[in-house]
Amino acid sequence: MAHHEETAAFRAHDQDCLVAASLSCPVCLSGHVEWHLSASDDYESHVDCVCAVCGHTRTVFLGQMQALRLALHEHRPLDPTPRPEPELVAL
Repeated sequence: MAHHEETAAFRAHDQDCLVAASLSCPVCLSGHVEWHLSASDDYESHVDCVCAVCGHTRTVFLGQMQALRLALHEHRPLDPTPRPEPELVAL
């Protein structure tokens, strides 16, 4: 399959499930994606993604805050379970 490049579609403060969904495979929609963060400098942070189901590969370019967010998850997997926002629970 051809290699694709795109820009990340999550905010730095989004829940884990939204971050994981934005990294899911755009071809087969699988959430089983292996990713590797490459943040060698401030301007070219990106994550290389490979779908474990169909093998689709892509590079997702990140902003600084998105790169920081994913750096926090290199050793702790993203939790795909949707959770209510804390401020909504208090209402």
